[in-house]
Amino acid sequence: MSTPQQKKTVRLIAFTFAAIVVVGAVGFGVTYAWQIWRGPTQASKADCDLAQQLLDKVVQVPAEPDKAKALEVEIRNVRYTQFEDPKSSGISTEVGRYIAWRVNTVTKQSPAPTREQYDEVVKNANGHCRGHRVLNIPAYDF
Repeated sequence: MSTPQQKKTVRLIAFTFAAIVVVGAVGFGVTYAWQIWRGPTQASKADCDLAQQLLDKVVQVPAEPDKAKALEVEIRNVRYTQFEDPKSSGISTEVGRYIAWRVNTVTKQSPAPTREQYDEVVKNANGHCRGHRVLNIPAYDF
């Protein structure tokens, strides 16, 4: 049989656990709503134009693995050196994800992205360029 002190301890632990779960859920919900409301970070017009140029370069990825990898390295160097706005790392990341998928699919190094992953990249990339342009991201063969 438990003592009154043990019952208080169990209740205190249960209340603490419940409070942590509620505070965590509220924090997660507020963060999620904030990100949805604000959207992706805004890239400059010049960075959005550069992103489109890079996406246009990978419409036809070379079939030879060495040439495909060389193209990926070339584009990565452009991404790391020519995006002018430090806040544009988001658009650079989305462009990099897409290009890596194209190259990896041609070189058969990894499976193609899912439709959901592709849609997420398109949504995020265009979110970074909202107000400047709509990026023409080449369709992916699923």
